[in-house]
Amino acid sequence: MTKPAPLMTAQEFADRAREIVATMRGHAAHRAIDLLTNDVLRGLGYGEGIDIFEAQVGHWHEADAAYPHAGPCPDCERAAAENEAERRAAA
Repeated sequence: MTKPAPLMTAQEFADRAREIVATMRGHAAHRAIDLLTNDVLRGLGYGEGIDIFEAQVGHWHEADAAYPHAGPCPDCERAAAENEAERRAAA
């Protein structure tokens, strides 16, 4: 589990979020806001859950990934295919 980050006030969080959206665009801003939010949640003791979240969404934060994502969601498509395969196997 990750170490909790120091807590910040609601105003500090809002100020940092404003700075992010004022200086970044698109995918970079989205990633920065995600990381900021993750830091706050870690500071509240939710580090293990954030580790799980980050392990699942890391591919969305790759530098060459377009933002916003256009087209089908790879995770959703994979899950739908797995569900369909399970349904057919059970039939």
